[in-house]
Formats: sequence, structure tokens, C-alpha cells
Amino acid sequence: MTNFKRHLCRSVALALALSATSISGVAEAQNATRRVQIAIAAQPMDRALEQLARDSGTDILFTRATVAGLRAPSLVGEFDAETAVRRLIKGTQLTVTRDASGALIIRSASDARRAPQGAAADGVNTEKEIVVTAFFSKGIARALDLKREADSTSDAVVAADIGKLPAFNIAEALQRVPGVTIVREAGEGQFISVRGLGPNFQAVTFNGMPLAYNENIRNSGQSGRQFRLQVLPASLIDSIVITKSPTADLVENGVGSNVDIRLINPLDRGTFVAASAHAGFEERTDTVNPNGSIAAGWRNADETFGILAGVSYSRREVQFDRLRTGWVDVAVAGLGTVRAPFDAQPYLELEDRERISGVFGLQWRPSSNVEFDFDALLSQFNNETYERRLTYFINSEISRLDVSSAVVEDGRLVAGTIRGGRIRNYSEFLDQSHQNLQLNGTVRLDLAGWKIEPRLSYSRALSDLETPIQRAQFRTGSGRGGNVTFDFRGDVASKAKVPALFTDLDLTNPALMPFESLQIRPINSKDEDTTAVLNMFRQTDFGIGNLRFTSLRFGGQYSDRTRDYQRRDRSSTVLRPGVTRTDAFLSFPVPSNAFNQSIGTFQPWTNVDWELFNSSYVLPNEFDGVNPSAKDLVATAADLQNSYRIGEEIVAGYGRLDFASAIGDFPVTGNIGIRYVRVATEVDGTTVSPVRNAAGAVTTMVTPQTTRANYAEWLPSFNSTIKFRDNVQLRLGVARTMTQPSLSELRNSVGTNSLTVARIFNEGAAALNDTTLNFQGSAGNPNLKPYSSWNFDASFEWYFDEFGALTAAVFYKDVTDYIASDFEVRSLAFAVSNGTTLPVDILVASPVNVGNAKIRGVEFGYTNKLPFGLGITATATFASSKLTLDRLDVGVQTAGIKGISDVSYSITPFFESGPFEINASYTYRSNYMTDAGAVVTSLPTPDDVVANFQDGFGILDIGTSFKLRPNVELFAQAVNVLNQRQVSYAGTKEDFTEIHTFGRSINFGVRAQF
Repeated sequence: MTNFKRHLCRSVALALALSATSISGVAEAQNATRRVQIAIAAQPMDRALEQLARDSGTDILFTRATVAGLRAPSLVGEFDAETAVRRLIKGTQLTVTRDASGALIIRSASDARRAPQGAAADGVNTEKEIVVTAFFSKGIARALDLKREADSTSDAVVAADIGKLPAFNIAEALQRVPGVTIVREAGEGQFISVRGLGPNFQAVTFNGMPLAYNENIRNSGQSGRQFRLQVLPASLIDSIVITKSPTADLVENGVGSNVDIRLINPLDRGTFVAASAHAGFEERTDTVNPNGSIAAGWRNADETFGILAGVSYSRREVQFDRLRTGWVDVAVAGLGTVRAPFDAQPYLELEDRERISGVFGLQWRPSSNVEFDFDALLSQFNNETYERRLTYFINSEISRLDVSSAVVEDGRLVAGTIRGGRIRNYSEFLDQSHQNLQLNGTVRLDLAGWKIEPRLSYSRALSDLETPIQRAQFRTGSGRGGNVTFDFRGDVASKAKVPALFTDLDLTNPALMPFESLQIRPINSKDEDTTAVLNMFRQTDFGIGNLRFTSLRFGGQYSDRTRDYQRRDRSSTVLRPGVTRTDAFLSFPVPSNAFNQSIGTFQPWTNVDWELFNSSYVLPNEFDGVNPSAKDLVATAADLQNSYRIGEEIVAGYGRLDFASAIGDFPVTGNIGIRYVRVATEVDGTTVSPVRNAAGAVTTMVTPQTTRANYAEWLPSFNSTIKFRDNVQLRLGVARTMTQPSLSELRNSVGTNSLTVARIFNEGAAALNDTTLNFQGSAGNPNLKPYSSWNFDASFEWYFDEFGALTAAVFYKDVTDYIASDFEVRSLAFAVSNGTTLPVDILVASPVNVGNAKIRGVEFGYTNKLPFGLGITATATFASSKLTLDRLDVGVQTAGIKGISDVSYSITPFFESGPFEINASYTYRSNYMTDAGAVVTSLPTPDDVVANFQDGFGILDIGTSFKLRPNVELFAQAVNVLNQRQVSYAGTKEDFTEIHTFGRSINFGVRAQF
């Protein structure tokens, strides 16, 4: 990341902090006249005043005795809080005054006459007063309102909810929604899964329009259609709605859900400014960084023109440790066949994450029947990453095991010493840049009863490496790595810790660790989407008997999406003329707290000094240095094989009818519709294969390849709501949905292990004798069909009169054309440094449509609050799944689906009293598969069907705040309070594969609104 960017971002952060401080002095005056939209039903006075306080963000003080027996009339419109109170109490013996802090105090007229001088100003009363303010519960109440009024089964989180809970980004704000779980990276939420289906199955939109997708550029694994929610801040979003049972008019509905990220409409609220500034403390790195946001909205007095703008800045310096290994059956002299650990690798990752985001919205209503809307989002997320890794070779050096030191328990070799082992000291450095741009334009016309809405959007996601992936490797020879001792005894999965892993070789002495290679990998990915939508709507009144069709909607969509993915690999780095590699290149100190929680007895080590490497190496005849982008290098045959371009054209049309009817005395409303989607794809790639010429020499044949495909789907949908009472309803939904294959799965390319490529380039055929090399690869399949699913939903919803709800839902999904991996051996061409080509047999995994999946489950939600301020919101999901794979040359295999936890839940108790509030949120998900648990291959082996699991994991977060003034508050948030660590395993918990440590994070700062 350039110094300019760092100075820019830090200047923005300082400006945000100053803005938050300056506005606190005028927040009180602004609150007195701020107008908000009010919709209060006729109800008891105390409940009406509580709702008004939540909706207006104003403190309202009263006693239950004062308002007992009084009813408030209905009140709908836009008011400031004091005017609204006066309308509610009109005709009663109540009075309202405002104290010095801006709070509204309600008394009976007689109490007001008896109050001593100054009592009204100071808020003094002989009876105990209740302070009602816009706390965490306000966000919950609004989210329940969105759910209650939705056209189908859905859930939501809103701005107040997002802001009050500890959430670094949108993904973390969503993890408390029923049926939603998140995938974490270094402890921070990145992707979401809904009802057991992974991130690829969620259609993410911005104000209803498609978003472009960032790509995973950290390594050769790609994410395709997974939207990286990590790039969007939680602080600039008005609400997020997750639709689980789609309607026909939704753009890009997914098999899992549709996640719509929504901004505030500028004309929906009056002029405001909101700001926050906080310091973020990271326990593992012992660093404090500035974070903040500021947003403002304005509309004219005629309420015909409004604008909204906001900017957010955040920075985190994080450290996380991953101890990785594997397990394999191996014959050991003197022990027989035992289950032994594979080579053990402690990974230490240090990341410097910076994100600056901005939003803009504009609404213009020049007349009552014409409106123009424009909204925009721009986000820049940079992540500078250092990975420092050791490899203790165990399995590949098992012949050197000192049998007298071996500890075998239940047929597993859990401890021992390798006499004269082998050690690798390895490091990666890269600087990722992810940029997202979204532009939406909408025209709304009301012509002779028809509402016509043309919409146009452009979305772009750039994922680049400002510093390409740089990999430096040092490794001792076999027998020269000292005596390697490992101790993996005990219940490692439960303790998330191993007793010991170390060698008696001095890993702080670079002279003992020979240099092997420096490789670089520039990657650039550009994803663009242009979408045009036309929606038509009209109120109707026709039908048969008591079945009346109340509205008609129809319209269409055209989308043009492209993905350009370019990758380059170079192992030809050399030292600059006159530069000599010294011990200083491997003398960078590693933090002393590395693995102090996951490994009992470990050892210090030094690692790569990346400043020295970057200043000392070049790509001869290509680039003066080792920081090129992909476009700076001429693509080799291997580069062409790893790169691709995809074009995707979507044409869709829909029709929807809304209806109203009754079953006996119970009103029924709903909608029925159908959507037709046609997709055409064009995939450009390159096939590279080794061929022998007439002289018998092996050469490389490069063949450009273009594959075109198309498919179409009819997607009917039906949703209905039966109201047993005004606050009790049952929803039913049936729909057919589709999810297109991942963009990375459609590619015409083959990726292989980078270390294998480098070893073959440097050593030629001699490298093939190393049994530790990875001879596996992955490819795409441009002929894939989409996933399709029939979905059935039923949801019971009971909304409480004062606050809260009890909901329960059941769901069933029948997914066809599920995609799994098919393996085949291919002979691929590898370049050697002497200019020759070496053919190597690689086991390549390719995606194919061979599966059918069934997912069923139940969801529960409960929210309530007691009169004295103690409340709770809780969700739980119970799910099960079955995946059946059937291939002609293999037969039927049954497996689970990756990403599905049998049990997930969230419990958030909260307490609100006076100016103080606190909430504690515990979220948990049981173990889940991280792969499909089965491989479709003509030669299956027992290892092929061993599933890899993430063990059950829970995390406790706490948030608290204190109001200095009605609209200015101090807050603190703590993430992972219990300092939990994650554990992964293969098949059984005894075969642990990873222990992941990421530590605690604490935020403390100030928020203000006026």
C-alpha cells in the first residue's frame, strides 16, 4: 500500500474524529426540531409514548401512574417529537415540558402546578420516572416491522441494530438472523450461509440491483459468485433484508436467499448528521487504530429534493495463528501400521486491513407523479499480508523415528522424536486491493394508474495485487533439520492445543537454513455487471367470489456480466547485479506470542525480511523488481492456462399478481408469479499440452479455446399470509429457484500447486522424486448447468403488543444438478529453467453436475423486553441435509453438504435503563463439513470419502453505551471475549487438522446524531 494511501486514510480518520467531537455540542438543539416519520396505532398511552421515543430517538420521561388508564389516538405523519407528544396527550390532563438535556417530561396538570421551581427543567419528580430512549431495542423493533410487513418469508437487520452490536462488517451484523451463519477469516466475518447453503447460493443486491463480485486473489483457490461482505462497512447501511421465499420480481434470486443491502431514501427523513469515531484495539498485535464514519442527509422544505452522503474508514492490524497437519496410515518399523501425523505446519499471519467506503443518494420528486433516484457505493479495501510458516517434516521423515520415543495410543502415533529431521522456513507477502463501485439510477412514473419504473445499474469489482504474491522458501536437507519432537497427546480438539512441537535446531540462525527459491504471482481480476430492469405495477380489483386480485406487476431484466481473470507465475527471479544474499535475508524476528495459546512447548524463529528481498531481486529481461502486475508481464503458456475470460448474458421476464381473500373469518393475502430466465455464456481460455516433435523432443502446444453454452429456467413462486389476529399470522411459500455455477467453476483453465511449478522449473525431472510435492490441480467446466431447487416454507409469526415477537419456520429444499468434483489424470506441460518442457501427470479435479441435495430444517426466533429494561433476542436453527452423487462409472455415493451445521443459535440478552445500555451476544454453530465429503472418481479410495470438518464454535461479543446527551453517546464493544479458538478435523476429532487462534478485539468511542 502506498504512503499516499496511508496518509489519505489516516487524515480521513482524524477528520471523522474531529467531526464527532464538534457535533456533540449542537446535537441537543437539533434534536428539539428534528422531524421523523411517525406511524402509531391507537393504543394505551404508555405504549404509544414508548414507540414514539424509539421512533424519534428522543428521551421521554413519565410514570406509569401518570398515564394509567389513558389511551392515545392513532398518529400518522411527520412530526418533531414534542409536537407528536402534544397530539397524543391532547384532551387529557397531561402536560409536556423539555428539560435542559432535551428530554421530554410528561406530568399531570396538577403535578406540574405542585412541582417546585426548576423541577421541570431538571427532570425532578417525587415519583420514580421511566426513561425511554432509542436503544438497541429500537433496531430490533424496526427489523420486526420489516419482517411483519414483507411480501414473503424474510428477516432483516437495520441501522440501529447494526450499530449497537459489535460488527466489523455486514456479514457479522447478519449472523444473529435466524438461519444465517457466517464464514470467518482471521476472526472476521467474510461470507454468509443461509439455511445451510453456502455463499455461492446467496444472491446479494444493492438497493435491489446486482453487485459485481470480488475474487479471491490470495491463492489459486477462487470464490466465483461469493460476494465478500468484508469489503462493506456496517456503519453506512440503513437495513439489510434477507428474503428466504422469493417473489417473481426479485432480481437474481438464489437457491439460498436474496440479500438486499439498502440505503436510506433521502426523502424519507429530514435533515440529519450522524457520526462515530472509535479506537480499535487488537489483543494479538497490541495495536490501537482509528476508525470512524460520518453521514449526512438534507431535504428541502417542500420535500421534493433530498441528498444523502456518508464516508467510513476502518483499520485493523490483526494476527492469527494456524497450526496445520494431517493424518495418514503408515508402516513404521518396530510399530507396524499406525495412524501418524502428516508434516506439521505452524502458520503465522499478520494482516494490515484498511477500508474506506463512501455512499451517496439523491431523490428528486419534481411532481407528484415523477421521481428520479440515484444511489452510489464506492469501497476500497486493502489488505497487506505477511504469512510466516514453518514445516516440521514428520511423515516424510518417518523412517528416522526413534521408536523408543514413540507414543502410540489406540493405533495412533501421537508423540515421538525424529532423529535428524528436516525443516522448511517459508514466507509469503502480498498487498491485496479490492475495489467495489455500484451506481444505480431509477425513474418512477405514475401515469393514469400505472406505476412504471425503469432502472439501470453498473457494478464493478476490481481485485488486484498491488504487491504480487511473493513466496520465499528456505529448507534444510533431509537429516539436517535437527531432532524434531512432536507431542499431540490428549484431547486436542477440545483443548485447541497440542503439548509440544519443536526441533533442537537453532531456527534463529539463518546460516543453518539453505535458501531454495523466490517466486512471485501477480493476479488481476475484473468483474463487471450492467443491468437494466423495467417494472410495471397497477392496482386492480377483479377475481372470482371472495378471491380478489389487488395488483398486477410485470417486467423484465437484461444483464451483461464479464469476468477477466489474469494470473502470472514466475520462478525466474535473480539477485540484482552486485547484490549478495546474506544471513540478514532470514533474520526478521517473529512475534514472541506466536502460537503461545495453541502449542505448549514451541521455539523462537526468525523469518524473511521482505524489504531486503524486494530491493534485491528482479525478473531478468521482464521487470526491474519483483512487484509487477499481471499486465506488466507477457503471458507464458502456463499463464494462459491459468487465466480466463467469461461473458454472461441474462434475459429475464416476470409476471406477478397479488391477491386478497379469506378462509372463514381469517383474511388471506399473498402473491403468485412466474419468472423466466435465459442465460448465455461465452468462456475464453487456453489448453496447454505437451507434444513430441519429429525429433522426439517434448514441446508445448498452446490452443486457444472458446466455449459457448446457454440454458433457461421457468421459476414459479407462491406466497400467502393468513392472519388469525392482527398480530398473529401464518406464511406459506412455494418457489422454484436457481443459482448459476460459480464463475470460477465455468472457467477454461487449469491451476496447479505453485511450489510444484517452482520446483520443476528449478530442478526439472529431479523434482519428481520428492514425495512431498503436490501433484494435484483444479480445472473449470464451461458446460455446467445451474443448480435448481424447489423450496417449501411455512412460518408462524406472533408479534407482541408492546415489543417483540415469537416466530417459528420450517423449510425444505430439493436441489438438483448439484455440482461436485470429478477427478482425472491429465498430462500437463511444465516449463523448466533450461528452456525445455517436462510432461507431468497431474490429478485434476473438475466440477460436474452429478448430484441431488435435500435440505430441511426449522428456525425459531424470540424477542421480548420487561418493563424495567431487561430484554432478550434469540434465534435458533436446526437443519439436516443429504447429498446423493451418481456417475455412470462410479455408482451412487451419499454425503453431506459442506457448510451446513445441524444446530446454530444466537442469544442476545440486553439491558436498557436511563442513559445506559449493555448487550451480550453469544453465537454458536455446530460442526460442519468444509468439503463435500465425497469425490466422484472412477477409482475411489478410502481417503477420497473422508470428510473435513470445522468443529463446533461459539463466540461471545459484548456491546455497551452511555448517553452523554440525548443524541450523543459513548460506546464500547468487545469481540471474542472468551478468546475462543477454532479447531478443524478430518473424519474424527482425533484426526485434528487445524487449530486457529485470532484473539480478542475491543472498540471504544463516541456516536452522535442530530
